[in-house]
Amino acid sequence: MVLAILSLYLEQFLSSYVVMMQRRDLTSQAMVISELLKREPNQTLAYEIGSHIMTALHGQYDLVPPPQKSARSRTFLDALTPTEREHLLSGHPYVASGVPTLLPHASPNTVVYAVMPIHNEQHGLEAFLVITEMMDPKDDPSKVISNLITFAVILGTILTTGLAFVVSKNLSRPLIEMIDAAEEMARGKFDTRVRVVTQDEVGRLGYTFNHVAGELERTVRALTEEKEEIGGILGAMTDAVVAADVSGRLTLLNPSAEQWLRNLRSLSAEERPFALPEELIQMQRDTLDSRSRMTREFFWHGRHFIGSMTPLYQSDRPTVLRGTVTVLRDVTEERRLDRLRKDFIANVSHELRTPLALFQGYTEALLDDFGDDPEQRKEITQIIYEESLRMRRLVNELLDLAQLESGNFSMRFERMDLLVVMRRVARKYFSLYAERGLTLKLETELNSIFLCADADRIEQILTNLVDNALRHTKEGGVTIQVTKNETHLIIRVRDTGEGIPQEDVPFVFERFYKADKARTRSRGGTGLGLAITQNLIRAHGGEIGVESHLGIGTTFAIMMPLSLSRCQNESDET
Repeated sequence: MVLAILSLYLEQFLSSYVVMMQRRDLTSQAMVISELLKREPNQTLAYEIGSHIMTALHGQYDLVPPPQKSARSRTFLDALTPTEREHLLSGHPYVASGVPTLLPHASPNTVVYAVMPIHNEQHGLEAFLVITEMMDPKDDPSKVISNLITFAVILGTILTTGLAFVVSKNLSRPLIEMIDAAEEMARGKFDTRVRVVTQDEVGRLGYTFNHVAGELERTVRALTEEKEEIGGILGAMTDAVVAADVSGRLTLLNPSAEQWLRNLRSLSAEERPFALPEELIQMQRDTLDSRSRMTREFFWHGRHFIGSMTPLYQSDRPTVLRGTVTVLRDVTEERRLDRLRKDFIANVSHELRTPLALFQGYTEALLDDFGDDPEQRKEITQIIYEESLRMRRLVNELLDLAQLESGNFSMRFERMDLLVVMRRVARKYFSLYAERGLTLKLETELNSIFLCADADRIEQILTNLVDNALRHTKEGGVTIQVTKNETHLIIRVRDTGEGIPQEDVPFVFERFYKADKARTRSRGGTGLGLAITQNLIRAHGGEIGVESHLGIGTTFAIMMPLSLSRCQNESDET
């Protein structure tokens, strides 16, 4: 559109300029020819000179009679305006475009003509000099200019369109690539880059885009790695980590916290907790009010927890609270171990104090020559001896238990027949059971039972259980029952004794635990036998359980693996 308007104005300007130049040239020619005709006395010579001049200038001239002698002259003058007529008759040339009407046989190729009056001092107006400039239509400067302008406009349009297309492609292609790359980055592909082929503003923009993309990729990768590390740390923590906003709505839970909240609220695996328990909500209110870290102890479902809560602030506004993070630690086992440690020290002190007191008392009696009767002295000595044996047994069992729990206990695994060991233990106790009017039975339908175990430790396990049953059974007897399935051996030691209270059953395998503390000392127990038994069974890869009813009896059940692979591996190594 701009080119079309510009070409239109340019065409009009150039056409006007050509016409103006033609008129100026004809005016000059007319004045020269008229002066020649006026001054040259020989009119024939003047005419020839004028003809040669006009031929050289690609024009011609004619002389037309004055209006008094020519009707064409009068018609021509009548067609002029008064101003043009006055101007012409005063001796000035009249220039016009087109075919002159003064000439009867004017060429239709006439482009412009000039009329110049010729005056004689004696006779006045003698004639009109008509100078015409003819031109082939195809050589018309206006048309040539118009064609040139049209060609230039078309060529300019083609060139500018092509240039604009090339420039737009060079500009748009990088921009389109940047848009595509930005969309890829929005979808999470931060390794996307754009090609940079120029050094102009678009190229600099591409370099900047690639730099920003690289920095963003590194930042996102670092954040992802940091998030994975934090997630791994939170996932590996046994402590519960709970984050909540100021309203108490949960925003972060590690697996331990999810499991704890499900157990606390009896939720299924599909249900997710969305709010803090009431105790933690109150603790959160206090933490937000004080804006400081708080630590409290809680008791839920029979377990002790210590919770440490810290306020969280908004990153852009450090004084505005956005929630809290709480770390909950289950200290039930720690409390239990602390209690066991205290009980262990108290029990060891108690167990050692009694025999030491007896040693001291009877030794002082012997030193003071207490009693002259040899039998009395022998009895005192026997008591000292029995108490020393009891102390030795207590110390040995403490050492064995410590080694078992530390993993330093020596075990010698070999292929053995369990029935051989069971019959040997039964023979040792037949007479003791018979003396108290009790029965000891061995029930099994198997002829032999082979397993990979330490025969001495298996004998110690059975001895502890049979001896424990003997000490707590007043009438009836003890039955040792052996069965097996495809993978495990099951040994049951069942007595008809006094039984164990239900509240004491979970603690029978703890060190120094005695269900009947008033009568155990008289029965010779140290309180360590069942703890040692449990550790020996676990060292063989088995487990032991107990079932008891007051006044009915107690049953200890042992489950041992039948696999012989451990013995085969040890034989291969040797």
